Amino acid sequence: MTHLQPSGGTRGGKLLLKELRTGCEFPEDYCTVGKDHCPVLTGVGVRRKKVIGVKNIDVYAVGLYVDPVAAKKVLGSKCRGASPDDLAAQQKLFDEVKKNDSIEKTMRLVISFKSLTHSRFWKALEERLAPELSKKGDSEVLAAFGSQFNDLKFYKGMSMSFTGKDGQLSTRIDDKQIGTIKSKALCDAIFEIYLGADPVSKDAKESIGIGLARLATQ
Repeated sequence: MTHLQPSGGTRGGKLLLKELRTGCEFPEDYCTVGKDHCPVLTGVGVRRKKVIGVKNIDVYAVGLYVDPVAAKKVLGSKCRGASPDDLAAQQKLFDEVKKNDSIEKTMRLVISFKSLTHSRFWKALEERLAPELSKKGDSEVLAAFGSQFNDLKFYKGMSMSFTGKDGQLSTRIDDKQIGTIKSKALCDAIFEIYLGADPVSKDAKESIGIGLARLATQ
């Protein structure tokens, strides 16, 4: 796992790890749906965006958590024989995690740009989700998903988590659940943004790939 170091702090008894570029903190594991095998942090990176008249800005840090037992069970059989280095760069590794509903997984974002607004955030998210949901014939779910963010006030340090399990997507803001939507298409579309062939953060995907490959081969 790259881009991380211990922050020296804890939260709820959990060791906090710091993403080096932004300084944003991530707990070492993150329980949401199940409690038996808390999903562990596999890797982190930064979502950067070029703003007109401004250099590239770091919008948020992002990391992926997966249930290590379920992930090893699925990935160990699907990716047998590959070395960790080779496996980390293969799209099939990410595709197995994306599509498998038995693996509890959480994409956790921590805002690092203090001027991020609701409209900017939702516009960027909608642009990525709409084509994927349209391809899967579930465009109607986009409005329901977007309504969860209507009253949000964005601020630096705010965390946002999307957890997928059994075809349901649960959304949390600062660890408080604000909604759950039953839609396999929405789950797949959210994780496609970060784990697909055209990720919004290539360094996050690279770091996550290293962590997933280690899980698969250890």
